[in-house]
Amino acid sequence: MSSTGTAPPRQVEILRTRDAAADRRFHEWGSYVSRVCGPLRVGREWQGGFNGHIVTGTFGTVQLAAVRAEPHTVELTRLRAADTTTPRLYLTHVLDGEVHASQGGNVVTAGAGNLFSYDSSHPFVLRMPQPIHMVSVKFDHRLVDLRAGQEHPLRAAFWCGDKGVSVLLASLLRSVANHMTELDTTAADQLGTGIANLVGAVCAEKLGAPGSDFAAVRRSLLHRIKSYARARLADPELSPLELARAHRVSLRYLQLLFQEEDTSPALWIRNERLARCWEDLGSPRLAHLTVATIAERWGLRGASHFSRLFREAYGVTPRDWRRQARDTMR
Repeated sequence: MSSTGTAPPRQVEILRTRDAAADRRFHEWGSYVSRVCGPLRVGREWQGGFNGHIVTGTFGTVQLAAVRAEPHTVELTRLRAADTTTPRLYLTHVLDGEVHASQGGNVVTAGAGNLFSYDSSHPFVLRMPQPIHMVSVKFDHRLVDLRAGQEHPLRAAFWCGDKGVSVLLASLLRSVANHMTELDTTAADQLGTGIANLVGAVCAEKLGAPGSDFAAVRRSLLHRIKSYARARLADPELSPLELARAHRVSLRYLQLLFQEEDTSPALWIRNERLARCWEDLGSPRLAHLTVATIAERWGLRGASHFSRLFREAYGVTPRDWRRQARDTMR
C-alpha cells in the first residue's frame, strides 16, 4: 500500500496467442477460452495462423473479458454443460464484427453495437464468421434472481443496444474495455457494482416482458425491486417501506412477493448486505479496509451489531472469517 493509503493498481490478466509459437496459437486460444469461460469446444473452418487476445479481470461481483480474435466458433456441448461446476450467465456487447448465438431453440445475430446473452448451464453455440471485438460480463444467476439450469428468456437473448438502459450498459462496457488495466482496486470494485446494477436492469427487460402471464409479471416486479435495492445497499436508510413506495405497491403486497421466496423484505436486505460483507472480507484486494469500514460501506452500522449478525449467518465472526480466507490463500 502506498503512503497515501490508496490501493495498489489493479492487476488484470492478459492472454495473447502471439506469446505462443505460430503453429500452437489456435491450440493456446482454446485453452485461454476454457480458462476464462469453462470447458468449451473451440473450432474454426481453416488451418494456419491465428491471433487472439483476451483481457480479463474481476470487478466486484462480476467478471469482465474484452476479446479480440479472428473468426472461430465456441460451443458448450450437452455433456460439458452437465460437467460445469460453476455455471454463469454472460451478457456481451459486440464492438466490432458479428456473433451468431444459438441456445435453447433461440437464434440471434448480434452485430456492432448490439448485446446478447447466454447461459453456461445450458448447451450453446457462438459462431463468429468475422474478426470479432467484444466485451462480456460474466455473473452469477443470483444477480438476476435465476437458478442455474432453469429455463428463462436470457438464453440467446438480444438487445439492439441503442435504446433503454442497454445504451448505458453498452457505453460503459465500451469504455471499460479500453481502460481495464488502468483502474485501482477501489475504483474497480465501485465500477463492478455499477455494472452489476445495469446488468440487472437490462435483464429485467427480458424477464417478465409485457404480455407475460401473471406469475411472470410478479417475478419481473420482484426482480426490479431487488435490482433497485441492490443498487442502494450502502444506504443505511434503505427499508421495506422505501421499496414499496418506490415501486408504488403496498407494504403488504411487497411482503407477499418476498414471502413466495420464503423470506421477508427486511431479511432479504440484511442477507444481501451480509453477503457483500462476506465477499469483501474474503478479498485480499480489500485487506486495507477495517471490518467496520466494510460493514458501513454496505449499510451496516455498529461493530458489535454487525459482528453478531455475521456470526448468526455464517457461524464465524467477521475477523475470524477474514483470517481464514487469508490463511487459505497463502
